[in-house]
Amino acid sequence: MKPSSWFLAGVALAGLAGLAFIGVAWLRPGQVSEAENVGGAGKPLLAEAKKKAELVRQGREKTAEAAKVITGLKGSEGEHRVFVSAQLVYLPENAEPVQPLDPKMMTEDGIEVGWKLRYGFDPADPQVKDLDPDGDGFSNLEEFLANTDPVRKEDSPAKESKLKSRAGSPVAMAVSFPEKSGGTFTIRFQVGSKRKEFKGKPGDSFWVMAGPDGVEILADEGKMTALRSKAKEAGQNHHVIPVQFVAYQEKLEKIKDAKAGGVEVEVDNSEILLQRKDSLDEVQKLIFSTAQRPQSLTWDVGEIRLYTPIGGGSEIGPFRMGETFPFEGKEFSIVGREGKKIQLLNREEAGKKTFWVPPESMPPAEPAKP
Repeated sequence: MKPSSWFLAGVALAGLAGLAFIGVAWLRPGQVSEAENVGGAGKPLLAEAKKKAELVRQGREKTAEAAKVITGLKGSEGEHRVFVSAQLVYLPENAEPVQPLDPKMMTEDGIEVGWKLRYGFDPADPQVKDLDPDGDGFSNLEEFLANTDPVRKEDSPAKESKLKSRAGSPVAMAVSFPEKSGGTFTIRFQVGSKRKEFKGKPGDSFWVMAGPDGVEILADEGKMTALRSKAKEAGQNHHVIPVQFVAYQEKLEKIKDAKAGGVEVEVDNSEILLQRKDSLDEVQKLIFSTAQRPQSLTWDVGEIRLYTPIGGGSEIGPFRMGETFPFEGKEFSIVGREGKKIQLLNREEAGKKTFWVPPESMPPAEPAKP
């Protein structure tokens, strides 16, 4: 049986309607805005968006043409409005795993991220290093380097690490052994043109008080204590050095004298051993001295002043080489000087380690990082 013309016309109409529906759904006509610049891929995304917009425009034209052919589609029934979001989401081609925040990561001011977060500071704030929230005189950077608590005043870096030196020029005191007679020996101490002598034997003890303005020697400790008190009242804060005459050794030697044409002569190189009984606690050797062969030791008796910025700033001293003084509940001894740097011994620390105090013009050495 041959199909009727009405049946064929219905099939054609249904086919055109299906094509129109597919075109509208696939091409998704509607208003498309330009792509935003996301993740630095602005140009490729913008070109892609423009290309899709052109395809959508072409699709709308085709759909409109198809709708004209289909009978019965009028007005709103012949239009399909689709809204396309103006925002585009950038997805990388390769997955990028999220990296957890490393607490050991160092910020620009030299402090670790984890340390800042632990004590409630903003990791991105570069001024954190200069803050002193507990008011102990140490910045957060110094507290971090010393591995101490920046918000608890009781837990601070060592106070002596803030010390600076205001050292004056060294003052030399010459110590020599110029005379001996009948078992008695002369030990001379001289500062500038002022000098004092001690005459004694091995085993004797005596006290030497010296400074830039002169020297005093006494064999009686009580008298020396009174003399020192008097000097302090006069503004002379001299260090008293206890000294012991340890031993004498006769030592006559024959040497060739170049000045005498290489003739062998006998010289007296006898020795005295002296021990300083202050914080230096050294045994030193004096060789017999004559006008032709002067021999001497040099002891520094110049002033040494220290400064600390803690508590608004204050000066400590004056002190002398070998002197012991208290600071922040500890005892320290002055055991060395190199230019304007001063070497201190912490007498409270096991092993009696020494450290150098820099002059005010130099920053202190950084402690090791935790």
